Amino acid sequence: MYVLAVILARAGSKGLPDKCVRPLLGRPVIEYTFDHALAATAVDNVLLTTDSEPAKTLARARGITVIDRPPELAIDTATVDDAARHAVRTFETAGNRSVDFVVLLYGNIPVRANGIVDRCVRHLIETAADSVRTVAPVTKQHPDWVHRLDGDRMTQFRTNSVYRRQDLEALYYHDGAVAAVTRAALMAAPRWQGDFQGFLGDDRRAVIQEPEDSVDIDGPVDFHLAEALLRASGAAPGHQQPAGTPPDITIGPRTIGPQHPVYVIAEAGVNHNGSLQTALAMVDAAAAAGADAVKFQAFTADTLVTAAAPAAAYQRARTGAITQREMLRRLELAPGDFSALRDRCQKKNVEFLATPFSRYDLEVLLRLGVSAVKLASTDLNNVPLAEAAARTGLPLIVSTGAANAEEITSAVQRLRQWDAARRTVLLHCVSSYPTRWHEANLGAVGELRRRFGLHGGYSDHTTSDLTGALAVAAGARVLEKHFTLDRKTAGPDHAMSLEPSQLARYIEGARQAEAALGSGSLDPAESEQEVRRLARKSLVAARPIAAGEILTAELIAAKRPGGGVDPAQIDRFLGRRAVGPIPTDTPLTPEMVQ
Repeated sequence: MYVLAVILARAGSKGLPDKCVRPLLGRPVIEYTFDHALAATAVDNVLLTTDSEPAKTLARARGITVIDRPPELAIDTATVDDAARHAVRTFETAGNRSVDFVVLLYGNIPVRANGIVDRCVRHLIETAADSVRTVAPVTKQHPDWVHRLDGDRMTQFRTNSVYRRQDLEALYYHDGAVAAVTRAALMAAPRWQGDFQGFLGDDRRAVIQEPEDSVDIDGPVDFHLAEALLRASGAAPGHQQPAGTPPDITIGPRTIGPQHPVYVIAEAGVNHNGSLQTALAMVDAAAAAGADAVKFQAFTADTLVTAAAPAAAYQRARTGAITQREMLRRLELAPGDFSALRDRCQKKNVEFLATPFSRYDLEVLLRLGVSAVKLASTDLNNVPLAEAAARTGLPLIVSTGAANAEEITSAVQRLRQWDAARRTVLLHCVSSYPTRWHEANLGAVGELRRRFGLHGGYSDHTTSDLTGALAVAAGARVLEKHFTLDRKTAGPDHAMSLEPSQLARYIEGARQAEAALGSGSLDPAESEQEVRRLARKSLVAARPIAAGEILTAELIAAKRPGGGVDPAQIDRFLGRRAVGPIPTDTPLTPEMVQ
C-alpha cells in the first residue's frame, strides 16, 4: 500500500498571481502545506506539481519531489484531476513503482487541522470508499437564508420559515483542506463530458471539520483570516512551524521517537587500532557505560582510497602516516572479526552496528544480520552505496558532516524516491576533529527535523561530556559519540574521543536532559500539589461581616491556604448580601450570600 501526497499550485491566478509564494507570517503560503504533508505519517512520499519557479525552489529546499506542470495544465480551464493524473503518472514512471492512494493538497491553504491528512487517509482505507474529502457545515450562507435579487427586491432562494440557526438542515461544503482518492478512481475515464468530479468515484465519504479548521486563500481578506488563526494556534512572525512528528523507527529492541529514550550509539570507529581484542573490550566498556549500540567501521583500505590520497593534517599529526591508505591499513578489521563483535554485542545486550564504505562492506554486514545501516558523512553523495542501503529496507542513520544545505536536500530527495526517508534519522555533524564549542551549531538538529520532517540527531565530535545533554535539549533522538579505552593511544581519533568513565557521564547527562525536558505539559507536577494547596489563596472575610451586609471588595480578602473559592471568582460575591454573620478569616462559600 503506497500513499502519495500531491501538492497542487499554479503561478497564475486571476485574483492573486503566485499567491502560493506570497508571505504569511514571514513564510511563503505554500510552506504551511509542505509542513502538513511532511507531518502525515500515513503518507509515503510528497511531490509538488506546479509551473511556479519560486514554489519549485521552496519545495526542493524541503526535499520534496517537483513535477513540472505542462503549460496546458497550468491555465485557468485546466482541471485539478488532470494535473493530478499527470503528476502521478510522471512519478510512477520515474520511480518504476505503483501508487495505491493519492492525497490532493492545495498549496494556497495554509491552515489545516492537526492530523487531518492522516484522518482522511485512514478513513479512505477503512471504508474502502473511492474518495474522502474534508467538509465543514454551512452556517450563515445556508440556502435557507440566502436570497435572489430582482433589482433591490429580495426573494427567498428556497421558500422556508426557518428562523433559528439550529433548525437549519445540516448541509456541508468541501473546504478544500484534503481530498484523498484511490488511484483507480483518479485514473478512471469521465463518465460523460463535463464530469468534473468523476475522479472522486461513486462512493464518496466525508470527514467533518469546523469552518475555522481550514482557510482557502483566494483574496486579501483570506490572508488576514489565515494570519489570525495561525497566530491563535501559536505561530509567530518569522518563525517556521515544525513539520510534525515523523513515525517511530525500530532498531533491534529499541524504538526511536519522541515518546522513547534517546538512542545512544557509542562510536568505537577505528579506535581499536586494528585489534579484535581491543574491539571486544570496547564493546564491554560501551555496554557498561549504558550505550544502546556500539558502532564500528567496515572497510578495506585498498578499495576505500587511492594510493595517493593524502592524510588530513590531524591524521598525520596523530599517526605519522603520509597517505590515507597507509593509515587505514593499520586500522582495518578482518571480515571475520565482525561476527565475533556481533556475538559479543548480543552477549552484552547492546546493538551491533557498523558503517559500510562500499556495497561489498554492506553485503558483509547484511549477512551478519545488522538491524540498521549507518552511512558516513563522506558518503552522503555516494548514490550507489546510499541506494543499496535504502533498498535493504532497514532503518538508516545518515550523517551530514561537511555537507551544505543543497547537498542534504538532494540526499533527502533521493531517500524519498527510494521510499526510505520515513525510516531515516538525519544526524547533524561537524566534520572537524575535535569540534570546538562555537562550531557545534546544535540548532541544526531541530532544523533538520523541521525542514525535512525526519528524526534528527547529533554525531558528536566535541571532546565534551556535556554536549549530549545539550543536543537532547535541541531535539536529538539519536546521539553518536566517539570513545576510546585510552585517549593517549596513537591513532587518528583517540584524542577527540571520550574514555569509558567520560562516556558514562555523557550518557547519564543525556538521560538527565530527557528527564528534565519532560512531556511539555502545562499542568502542575504531582510534587507541586501540596504547595499549590498551601501557598495559593482562598477568598475569606477581611473583617466581621454582619448578616444582610452587602459584600464589597473591602470586605473580601485573598489569604492562604488554598482549597476554598479561587480569588479569580471574586465577582461571584461582590454586590451579594450576606445570609448570616461571617467572622474574620472565614473562607467564603456561595451558600453564605444571596
